[in-house]
Amino acid sequence: MQKTNSILDNLTFECKHEVRPPIDKEVHSLYDYALYHDLHNMWRGKKGDEVWQNMAVYYRIAAYNGDYKANLRLQWLLETKRVAVKKPQTEVYYLNKELEKTLPATAMYKLYYHLDSNYGVKTTPGGKFVYLRKAADMGSREAQLNLGQTLALIKDDATLKFRLDLREQLLKCATTQGQGEAAKWLGIYYESDKKYQEAIQAYHQGVKSGNQQSAFKLYQGFDKSKKHRLNAGIIQDLERSKRYEMIGDYLFDYDFLKPTVPDLDEIVPLPPAKLPPWDGKIAFQRWFEGPSPQKPSDELMQKLAEKAGLDWQTGLPLKK
Repeated sequence: MQKTNSILDNLTFECKHEVRPPIDKEVHSLYDYALYHDLHNMWRGKKGDEVWQNMAVYYRIAAYNGDYKANLRLQWLLETKRVAVKKPQTEVYYLNKELEKTLPATAMYKLYYHLDSNYGVKTTPGGKFVYLRKAADMGSREAQLNLGQTLALIKDDATLKFRLDLREQLLKCATTQGQGEAAKWLGIYYESDKKYQEAIQAYHQGVKSGNQQSAFKLYQGFDKSKKHRLNAGIIQDLERSKRYEMIGDYLFDYDFLKPTVPDLDEIVPLPPAKLPPWDGKIAFQRWFEGPSPQKPSDELMQKLAEKAGLDWQTGLPLKK
């Protein structure tokens, strides 16, 4: 990529976190039920099959009652055609308008994301970075990662230090918001700069956010026989290394489910904390291998659908 004035001009960054509002428990029970069956369909499911078509109803009703997790998941299922509708672009457009009410920064990033596809969002040449910069400034962790990586690719020696410093700020902000890929790249940046403790903390956060490569880095780092650069900043601990390896293997094998490890500090806290007992499973794994959440009642579906002006059997707007 060549130097692009639209991305470098007047570019400063103040880290802002996007506030994720609480979701009503009744509403979220629709998402929990749908997600369980949605994810169990990911390996063998066919696009447009009965499972995804049925789960879309629960996601729709939850999304239009303020559940941003249901909204984002349904947008992805529509974008990938796992949920089949005649005009996916139209449904995604209205879902994203709804998302603006709860996660405006993420909704802005979704507009940027849709610029290169046929989803009704257009701009002038080079104008796409306006969406990206605005989303990052508003607090979108995905936009902060994307903007940081974009800055690194610009071919301009005169601005190199400025861009790398700014990229570090963007990656740090995204990392603290749970963006696993940002944490990995931040760790790599610190590792190359011999800031090993900072690298270890970044990778640890990356594992929490579901990044398999971060787990692999720490698995190597805590085992000095692997002869990794991180060895210089770590006291050998083979049990810690083994736990990161086991978690990393699970994240790799089940990447298609996008698991995260918010319970990481209960399994392998950073030194000097002692390692607690562990049964070898992460919380996501126990949930996925466990029984389905209770199916929401028809009465709850009807109540929430009516509140949002939807048909409770399809999740689509009532015809006027």
